[in-house]
Amino acid sequence: MTRSRAAGFTLVEILVATVILAVMGVMSYRAVREARVAVELTTGHMDRLREVQRAMNLMVGDFRTLAPRPVREQIGDGYRPSLLRDPNAVSLVELSRAGWPNGAGTPRGTVQRVTYRLEDRNLIRAYWNVTDPTLADPPVERRLLGQVERIEIRYLNAGREWVTQWPPTGGAEATRLRSRPLAVEITIVLGDYGELVRLVEVPG
Repeated sequence: MTRSRAAGFTLVEILVATVILAVMGVMSYRAVREARVAVELTTGHMDRLREVQRAMNLMVGDFRTLAPRPVREQIGDGYRPSLLRDPNAVSLVELSRAGWPNGAGTPRGTVQRVTYRLEDRNLIRAYWNVTDPTLADPPVERRLLGQVERIEIRYLNAGREWVTQWPPTGGAEATRLRSRPLAVEITIVLGDYGELVRLVEVPG
């Protein structure tokens, strides 16, 4: 009697199949890894874009609702202008904005005192819970934007000239304290997006 040959794979066939599976596994792993990296990059880019848009929209909103409301000095007598840009100060700008929402119904006004400053390439926005703060009223600070190389703010005065200081010199003190520009130009230079410029018309 002849013995029938047992069906099966030879050693060479098994080795070839193993190599093919290994190559396919490596290719699949690389594809998955590259897709994951692409998703992470896209997510990071979108998060960064939202951060930039939020910061710019908040600054634009503050200038667009600029209120002619001076505030008391924290020390001594006198008032600070409704819009103040002092080149010798740490802050980039200090202003009073209207339309501060009061969802909690707390006993306060709707005018908010806000200041912006640049610290370690971070744009910081600070505000006070009272319109006329004292030294006993610390500001609430929030980091808006990182990787900021430079910020420039210019103001269009009544003579249609762009200036970097506010309020203008001269005139009655009461008028200076309440004066507002016709428009504001905001220029932000970022390390990743370059230069961004927004022009804001100030109502009133």
